Amino acid sequence: MKFSAKTGINWFKRLIKEDVGLVYTALGSLGSAILGALFWFILASVLEVENYGLANYYIALASIFAALGTIGLDTTITTYLAKGERETLYAANSLSLISGLLSAFVLSIFQLFSGFLSASMIFFAMTMAEILGEKMYRQYAFVSIGHRLGQITLSILLYTRFGIPGIILGYFLGAIIFSYKYFKSISKFTLKFDSLKEKRNFTFHSYGFNLIKTFSTYLDKVVIAPLFGYHTLGLYQLGFQFFMFLSTIPMSLYQYLLPEESSGKDKTKVKLISLILAVATSLLVFALTPYLIKYFFASFTESVQVVSVMSLAVIPSTISAIQNATLLGKEKSKTVFTAGLIYLAALTIGFITMGKIISVLGLGLALVIAQTIQATYLSIKTNLKSTIKAVNIWKVFRQSFEKKHN
Repeated sequence: MKFSAKTGINWFKRLIKEDVGLVYTALGSLGSAILGALFWFILASVLEVENYGLANYYIALASIFAALGTIGLDTTITTYLAKGERETLYAANSLSLISGLLSAFVLSIFQLFSGFLSASMIFFAMTMAEILGEKMYRQYAFVSIGHRLGQITLSILLYTRFGIPGIILGYFLGAIIFSYKYFKSISKFTLKFDSLKEKRNFTFHSYGFNLIKTFSTYLDKVVIAPLFGYHTLGLYQLGFQFFMFLSTIPMSLYQYLLPEESSGKDKTKVKLISLILAVATSLLVFALTPYLIKYFFASFTESVQVVSVMSLAVIPSTISAIQNATLLGKEKSKTVFTAGLIYLAALTIGFITMGKIISVLGLGLALVIAQTIQATYLSIKTNLKSTIKAVNIWKVFRQSFEKKHN
């Protein structure tokens, strides 16, 4: 069959029609990421580097405690609601309310605004998990973008009056407003957790995986600030914002694939196209970084190298997203949890060692290396049978070749 531009366009149209859910998921994640990145880029142009780092530090604290409070129940909802198990939703939401409010209360003792924010983050995470579990992808796009718009608008308005605490308060209100599905389902509050008990291993591993994801996103701020100072954190954070913007690809892919894989559907074409897109966009940003920093973030000229390097991390991140969705969809949560532990260990060691040796660039390299190690481990574990088969075929071929030429 002869390939032409028209053939390619028609094939792409069919793919979009078949996987319209991915389009909505990507639009929601992309819209949220663009708005979020724009907001933080604007702050980077008006705030001092130290204050920029401080604002991210407070949000990191809230995010870590929110991950502690959800105890992996968001992933459990998405996975099992897609299988039609609705009782799991009510039990998970009820349990998350108890654990979430407890963790938020503990944080409030140390940082009041961050404590309130962590509670709202839990409610919103459970809302999004329910939407994805029901495969309501159009609603996912609406809520993602609406949540971010509300968050940004309120944060800017409150920042002009209250400063940094106003940003935190704006984040809190934005999450609360769009957590309506959670508040609706919580009306069926229950203390009967039988449906969760039989899924405790999956929930435990999902909890660990979610904690690791959160720690890998926010723990760096908590570690970098005391070790290297808010100035270094501010430089690193700009690079991380670029990485998070590019991470729209693996994030959208994971959120779409998890319920689809849980339903037993094969999405090989989607995985391949997403990986190609990740490679192309990361290389583009890598090449354009010096110009973007020079013209838009003059105060962050020291961060050119770290931004360039961190943009490459989206490639292994996309590979990990594909493998994680596949494994969780098959309820193989232990491998995902183990991979996350390996990633977190590699990231922490990299921060401490490479950060001391080559400062902020070392922090960026640590992220890329840790992402690569995680992706490699997951790929080996997911495709172990295929790898063993390939090795055996190679051995037979080599033995046949040697026998023929001896």
